[in-house]
Amino acid sequence: MNVRKPVDYGVMYGELTAILAQNLPQMDEVYAIGKAISQRPERGAAVAAAEFLQANFPDHAGFSPRNVRRMRDFYKAYENDQRLLQLAMKIGWTLNVVIMEAELTKDVRRWYLEQARVQQWSKTGLMEKLASAAHPEKHSTRKQIPVILRKRLLMIASGGAQG
Repeated sequence: MNVRKPVDYGVMYGELTAILAQNLPQMDEVYAIGKAISQRPERGAAVAAAEFLQANFPDHAGFSPRNVRRMRDFYKAYENDQRLLQLAMKIGWTLNVVIMEAELTKDVRRWYLEQARVQQWSKTGLMEKLASAAHPEKHSTRKQIPVILRKRLLMIASGGAQG
């Protein structure tokens, strides 16, 4: 029988409270929350954090378990790459989620991060660019983005489904 042992998340909850008390810019807050969760070895840390944030900060949106897991993934994606982190911090959370979930190579990711900022792409615009493999190098994202994801991106970008 698989019985979970009780876990004391008190330190993490304190860190999360301190992060939100700072009123950081959105991406700094996302990165800090992701870091606080990543430091926990337990599988349920992101869900526990989401539940804590929703209960204690009801005036803040965006703390679903799925979104908090994305914050953890954002931290992990950029913790060892300051150059990409600096680019990611210059665009909004929604665009970062789209780029993260596209599973791009480092170079292609860098290009989309740069272009999303310079071109001021909307979520739909970015999804259209990803779906059409707008990256100019000979190793286009068309090979990297699975066909099913490319079709879904095109469908969402054309208004065929909610994103």
